[in-house]
Amino acid sequence: MKRILFVCTGNTCRSPMAQALFNRLAASGQSEDEYQAFSAGLSAFAGVPASANAVKAMEDYPGADLSDHRARNISREDIDSAYLVLTMSRSHKQYILSLYPDAYQKVYTLKEYVYGAADDINDPYGGSEAVYRRCAAEIAQAVEKLAEKLEII
Repeated sequence: MKRILFVCTGNTCRSPMAQALFNRLAASGQSEDEYQAFSAGLSAFAGVPASANAVKAMEDYPGADLSDHRARNISREDIDSAYLVLTMSRSHKQYILSLYPDAYQKVYTLKEYVYGAADDINDPYGGSEAVYRRCAAEIAQAVEKLAEKLEII
């Protein structure tokens, strides 16, 4: 099983949405390799549920439910067990590499890995439901490209 780690700040919005969206595609994929996503935050309050608006935004993607998600902080074990570590921003990537410089070969921003672009996925935290839905759509598009690149779909 190849594990994909998605990382954001608090593990209540972007990285859990990416995790749910990826696992939804991986479950329906035809790849010979099996993939599973998980997520963590760089400064999460462990045990906090996903943002209510993140849960609502996932309603547009059947099979990508966040109602049981609980935030957790990144750990060395997460880095070691991950096939890929995909962050939501360049600052997340820089911070991870400052803690785990030996992981440089598998840490990228999501957009860097799938598009070759140095762009971030902006944090919707505190935004309206519409802001979260736009963020979810942006993540969904990138995750679909990721699934294509990994030959899952």
